[in-house]
Amino acid sequence: MRALTVKQPWAAAIAHGPKRIENRSKPIPPAHLGSTILIHAGAAEDENALPADMVHAWPRHFSAIIAVATLASCHEATKPRCCAPWGFPATWHWVLEDVHALPHPPRPVRGQLELWTVDDDVLAAVERNCHDLPYEHARRIIAALDTQEPTR
Repeated sequence: MRALTVKQPWAAAIAHGPKRIENRSKPIPPAHLGSTILIHAGAAEDENALPADMVHAWPRHFSAIIAVATLASCHEATKPRCCAPWGFPATWHWVLEDVHALPHPPRPVRGQLELWTVDDDVLAAVERNCHDLPYEHARRIIAALDTQEPTR
C-alpha cells in the first residue's frame, strides 16, 4: 500500500476537515488512480499554511499515519480559483475521496516526498486502527490492505 506525506496543518485539514485537494507538482501516476492510500502527516509544519483559528480544533500529529483516502482523480489547475479554497494555481490537484481519520495514528513513521510504499509493520498498525472505525469503512480499508504485496 502507498502513503502520501503531507505537512501539517494540511494533513489535519484532510483527515479532520474539508480539504479534499492535495497540490502537487506532478500528476498522480496512472497506476495509482482509484487506489486506496494512507495519509501521512510529515515531521514538518507549514507555518504559513492556515490561520491558527481555523485549525486549532483539529488534532495535530507529526510523523504519523493519520487517515486513509482514495486517490479519485487528478487535474491540472489551469483556471483561476480552481478547487478553491484548497487548490493552488499552476499545480496538479490530486482529488481525495472517502477520507477516514484513524482514531489512534501509528507513529513514529518516516515518510517521503512522493507516494511511497508502507512497511508491513505499519500496515498491521493501521489494520488494528480500523477496528475502531464504522464497519463499512473498516471493511473497505482492510480489503485494500489485504490486496497489497508484502514489502519484505
